[in-house]
Amino acid sequence: MEEKPLPPATGPTADAAAVKSTPEIPPAKPAEVEQAINRVFKGAATILTDRTPYFAVGDFNGDLSQDLAVAVRTTPGKILEINDELAPWILVDPVQTARRVPKGAYAESHAEMMKRKRVVINEGDLLLAVIHGFQSKGWRDSQATQTYVLKDAVGVKMEPQTPKQIVFAGNKDKLPRILGDVITLSINEQYGFLYYNGAKYGWYDPRSYKPEAPARIIHGGGAKAMR
Repeated sequence: MEEKPLPPATGPTADAAAVKSTPEIPPAKPAEVEQAINRVFKGAATILTDRTPYFAVGDFNGDLSQDLAVAVRTTPGKILEINDELAPWILVDPVQTARRVPKGAYAESHAEMMKRKRVVINEGDLLLAVIHGFQSKGWRDSQATQTYVLKDAVGVKMEPQTPKQIVFAGNKDKLPRILGDVITLSINEQYGFLYYNGAKYGWYDPRSYKPEAPARIIHGGGAKAMR
């Protein structure tokens, strides 16, 4: 059964839907979206135009410049280009990274851990390309090339929302660190959102996410030590 969407904010943040984190600019046109994808990927990625919607705009990294998120897949014969470590995009697997290791699981070796950390795109993977904007023109600017490619992060009901629409007094301490707008959607029948934490994109699953435990302060010998 699909998880119900997160409840809307109440009280002082109820009108947050009217708040815009980026300057008002014209709505994105399909031709502009295609141009941006071609500018970054040089033909290595194909837009999934059969998705509704297949793109979203918002200030996803919180720098007040509008960004673009587009559902794509690797163009046939271009898998090496997508996985090229020198390519101008960063590969991230936010959904897999969000899954916690179950209790009792064996400890990973360093080699296994490094292999798991390195994201590899396979033929047929559904990808969400997030192009970060540059200054006032945002993702439309010719210099807007900083891009994250999110593996298996294409779902349904994709919609951008501002932090004020999802963060309020009752759940503030139960959410991850969020720098900009989020992308709400349902992946594998699980509702959640994609967010940027200042380093990379992550996936928030309201059923399984657990906040990190706060650092403990130990007093010893008159000095404070963090661990």
